[in-house]
Amino acid sequence: MRQVRRWFTVGVIALGTTTFLVLLWSFGPARVWERLRGFSWGFAIVLPFQIIDHALNAMGWRFAFPPAEAARVAFADLVRVRIAGDGVNYLTPSGNIAGEFVRPGMLRSSVPHDAKVTSVVIAKAAQAVGQALFVLFGLIYLLNVRAYSFRAGQAALAAAGMSVILFGVALCIGLFAARPPAWIKRRFPSTVEKTEPVRRQLRDYLLRHPGRLAGSTVFFMLGYSWGAAEIWLICYFLGYPLGPETALCIEFLSNLVDSFAFMVPAKIGTQEAGKAVIFKGLGLAADVGFTVGLIRHVREMLWAGGGLCLYAAANRATGDRKR
Repeated sequence: MRQVRRWFTVGVIALGTTTFLVLLWSFGPARVWERLRGFSWGFAIVLPFQIIDHALNAMGWRFAFPPAEAARVAFADLVRVRIAGDGVNYLTPSGNIAGEFVRPGMLRSSVPHDAKVTSVVIAKAAQAVGQALFVLFGLIYLLNVRAYSFRAGQAALAAAGMSVILFGVALCIGLFAARPPAWIKRRFPSTVEKTEPVRRQLRDYLLRHPGRLAGSTVFFMLGYSWGAAEIWLICYFLGYPLGPETALCIEFLSNLVDSFAFMVPAKIGTQEAGKAVIFKGLGLAADVGFTVGLIRHVREMLWAGGGLCLYAAANRATGDRKR
């Protein structure tokens, strides 16, 4: 199984790299380079722009705690751990899951470990629901204004995919929080015993704080919406200004691509190819879309690298304390 996973990862990376190189060659390296040169110092503004997105996601995570425990968690620490976890998710072929395992151990709060783990589970579910709703609302808007030439089958398939994600998240959370039947207790007694504190706190949160769950989902949706502001800013510095609605449409579709390509580590090839197709579908220049994807990819890689550095620093500090 491990060998299959390794070959799958190698194949995905090779396919993504090939896609990137083919697109670069088709648009012309010199042409893309000229656009990047025109962008110039705009990168110094785009790069720190991402901190707002991390702050919105940190607020989404904060709402995943019950009120009493949320007050004991420093917001700056939530932002730090969000950046670290996102870096691990981005750079590892784990389907955006590996980073969730590092978050509880990195929090410096005195909140019990089980409560930290429960908050990560809730926040991950709220983030998945927030992204699915963001894309669904975007598809409805795009079909209403006819901004993108969807075929009927394509729109239905995309909407069905997002609906499956929503249903899957709700089902998984419900099954995990529910009291396991007797046959599961007999078959996996150790697992049931170890996860009971987290499942108990999850049940308590869902019953007592549905408003906080809705608030968490909204903040994650706002985080995804903030990506539209980044698209607008990148295009502005490229000398290719867009309207706010167009930038939002691009971000709707970008999240749709990300949802179906979540297994691709570091979005190799999917970022640039997705933006090129989205721009062309909206009647914009495909080579500009490719360049926008390349700029965003570089920004993501730098932030992910910073997140890994934060994770490494936390690991080192933990090791020093143990010694």
